[in-house]
Amino acid sequence: MNALFEQLLTLRRMEYVTLDQHLHIVDVSAGGQRFADDAVELAKGMNCYLPFPELVGTEADLMAVLQGQRASFELHAIAHPRPNGSLLYFDLCVTRVTEAAFAESALIIFFEDVTKHMALEQCLVQASNEMSLLLQALTASKEYLNKIVTSIADALVVTNQEGVIKTVNQATQDLLGYSQADLIGQPIALLVADNNFLLQAIQPHTSQEDACKEIEIVCRTSSGAKRLIAFSCSTIQTDGANQQDFIYIGRDITDRDRTQQRLMAQYTIARLLSEAATIAQATTKILPTLCQVLEWDLVELWLAEEDQEPDATTPLKVQRCIEAWSKSSLPLQEFMAIAQKTTLAMGIGLPGRVWATGQPQWLTTADAPGALRSPLAAKAGLRAACGFPVQSSGEVLGVITFFSRELKEPAQDLLQTMTVIGSQLGQFIQRKRTEAALSKEQEQTERLLLNVLPKPIAERLKHSQETIAENFADATVLFADLVNFTQIAASLSPIELVNLLNQIFSTFDRLSEHYDLEKIKTIGDAYMVVGGVPKQRPDHAQAIAAMALDMQTELAQFNTINGRTLTMRIGIHSGPVIAGVIGIKKFIYDLWGDTVNIASRMESQGVAGQIQVTASTYARLQDHYAFKPRGCVPIKGKGRMHTYFLLGRKVGVTV
Repeated sequence: MNALFEQLLTLRRMEYVTLDQHLHIVDVSAGGQRFADDAVELAKGMNCYLPFPELVGTEADLMAVLQGQRASFELHAIAHPRPNGSLLYFDLCVTRVTEAAFAESALIIFFEDVTKHMALEQCLVQASNEMSLLLQALTASKEYLNKIVTSIADALVVTNQEGVIKTVNQATQDLLGYSQADLIGQPIALLVADNNFLLQAIQPHTSQEDACKEIEIVCRTSSGAKRLIAFSCSTIQTDGANQQDFIYIGRDITDRDRTQQRLMAQYTIARLLSEAATIAQATTKILPTLCQVLEWDLVELWLAEEDQEPDATTPLKVQRCIEAWSKSSLPLQEFMAIAQKTTLAMGIGLPGRVWATGQPQWLTTADAPGALRSPLAAKAGLRAACGFPVQSSGEVLGVITFFSRELKEPAQDLLQTMTVIGSQLGQFIQRKRTEAALSKEQEQTERLLLNVLPKPIAERLKHSQETIAENFADATVLFADLVNFTQIAASLSPIELVNLLNQIFSTFDRLSEHYDLEKIKTIGDAYMVVGGVPKQRPDHAQAIAAMALDMQTELAQFNTINGRTLTMRIGIHSGPVIAGVIGIKKFIYDLWGDTVNIASRMESQGVAGQIQVTASTYARLQDHYAFKPRGCVPIKGKGRMHTYFLLGRKVGVTV
């Protein structure tokens, strides 16, 4: 940014953060850090949602600005807690920047500190209330007091020293739903159930400041609903000696409190989602947070899933309760025991209605008798409920339902808040499901790749497309072939033939894994395995010999179980080999060299039922294994070679 621009921002007490097209931080002004989440240190390359969780759920707006579809995007009066416990209020404006310094279109977020403005506004409101109270306290004329009572817009209640209501204005009646006749002569406890508040009000005040102190208290309407009222209390001298009346001026701050709850809930949910690694971790923290912050008694999370009926041709979509939380006074275990066994189809119950419409729903026992059919609802005395969809990209993934013992009036702003939270949670769930699906697919791909290639070779190929070829100075190669299998195959169907080979070679595969050897390939009824490649090991010949003996044992057991008389030739040779992967399609890990050819000749020119090894392999095994010399055998391409038949392990020798 140029110096003049920086100076202008300083004069306005504004800071900025620039983002690239992927919403990653590119640049931060000198004072930008103080507008970030207290737990996050701003750094270039960081995703903007970590330091500024308020942006979670605004992806569409940000993309619209970035693509030039909108000029700007703003959020006002965002509150962040400071380390000293106070709140920092700021406005946020996002706009597009196309300076030459940026290779592509980018976003710039301006932050303006409005803390003083908010504090001044609150002070002005408080000063106005205090001035009104002072005027009333100084007014001794009953006629003048009556005029004030009839004209004041806030709720006003006057009681005697015993707390009996003497006067109420029209605003009080409109706010709480009572008539004047309902209230006059009744104790103020009818409206305010907090005895501590009443005792504090009727006690003598040591100063006028104490008398006018604002107290926030919950009042009940005639229908039983709660309203949060900020009362300012003062006294006025009456005609009787030492007699005082108490004046209560109340301002309805229910909407303000709900707004604070909404901001707190959104901020908390965004933080919890950013910290959670799994859906289960997120829901176990989010549900109690929502229940407590939004002041409900019970919350349930229902997720959509497929329920395959035995006689159904296609799976049915149902919802199942996977998580719930309640206050300690509610029987949560009983709720969950029933809810987890319950599945709701679309349109059934409160979760089903929200699922079907994709819209929030608000129910009360008065408006919809019997509508609160949730497990144990009658036993728990639930009187109000609401539900909102958990959705992503227009798809309803689930529903969150709230229940309360208190009668709650529908609040549109709260439903809007819940809709935003549902979108946040839905995007999180969809993202985690996608990640899980990708991880599962990646694991499956990895398994398939490791079935074709050794793990070290697979890792190298994933990071490079170059040809892989290595020299191994010492390895042992085994070839095995089923004798007269061509004649046997002629009497079998294709499926029977493949199944027979699969049973035998699967057993050999398990042996190769057991001895940590590398299976190279099968060719028809031939099986090839190597020791010492690609993982070098000094005992490769011993491992190959042990596998060869076990292969004979396994084939004998196969014959006994299946009534077969299959026999096998096995040939083994030790020496240097070349191993690697060639080609770009249908590649395999293969071996080349004279050692491979000789091992193949040991098998093809061997004897049925025997394991023929060369002198090279014999020299490595003679101390641990018993052999029978075969003598000199003519080997194609090599002339006459001394060979041996491997008989088994020597008695008393541990390999």
